[in-house]
Amino acid sequence: MSTKKLYISSLLGALLVHSLMVELAICSSNFTDQLALLSFKSSINFDPNNVLSNWTQETNFCGWAGVSCSRRRQRVTGLILRGMGLQGTISSHVGNLSILQVLDLRNNSFHGHLTDEVGRLHRLTSLMLMDNTLEGGIPMGLHRCRMLRAVSLAGNNFSGSIPKELSTLPFLRYLVLPENNLTGTIPPSFGNATSLEVIALEQNNIHRRIPTELGQLPNLPRISLSFNYLTGSIISCNF
Repeated sequence: MSTKKLYISSLLGALLVHSLMVELAICSSNFTDQLALLSFKSSINFDPNNVLSNWTQETNFCGWAGVSCSRRRQRVTGLILRGMGLQGTISSHVGNLSILQVLDLRNNSFHGHLTDEVGRLHRLTSLMLMDNTLEGGIPMGLHRCRMLRAVSLAGNNFSGSIPKELSTLPFLRYLVLPENNLTGTIPPSFGNATSLEVIALEQNNIHRRIPTELGQLPNLPRISLSFNYLTGSIISCNF
C-alpha cells in the first residue's frame, strides 16, 4: 500500500472513530435526560389528569407531555407542566437536564425545598414556579444559572433572605417573589443589576430601608414592595 493510500486510510479511520465517539456522547446525554425525567416523574405522588401517563421507557421522551426538545440533538430544552394539578417534590435529578432552558411548573402543588441542583442548569433562561407550596430558602446556587432572564417564585412559602448573588445575573429582567415568607433586607447590590425591568417583592416580611441604589436602575418601570416592613422611598435618577 502506498504512503498516500495509507495516509487516507488512517485519516478515514480517525474520522470514523471520532464520529462514533460523538454518537456515543449524544446517546449518553439523551439517556441522562431520560433518566432525569423518569426521576422527576417518580417524585410526583398525585397526577389527577394522568398527564404523565405517556412518560414510559417504551416511548421517545421528546414526545412526552410537557417536554420540549432541540431538533438536532434531541435533548430536553423545556419542561412545561403548568396548571396540571401535580403534587409532589421537584427531584434533584432535574439538575441533570444540562441544556434545559425553561422550567415552568407554575400553578401546581409542588412542595418541599427547591433543590440546590437547579444551579447546575447553566442554560436556564426562565424559572417559573409560582403558585405552589414550596418552602425553605431560595437556593443561592441560582446565580450560577448565568443565562437567567426571568425568575418567578410568587405564591409559595419560601423563607429566609433574598440571595444577594442573584444581583450578579447579567441578563435578569424579571425578579418576582411576592406572597412568600421572605425576611431580611433588599440587597443594595440589586442597584447594579442594570437589566432589571421588574422587581416584585410585595407581601413578605422584608424590613429596613429601601436601598437608594434601586433608583439608579435605568430600565425599571415597575417595582412593587408593598405589604412589607420597609421604610424610605425610591428616588429615580432616570426620569
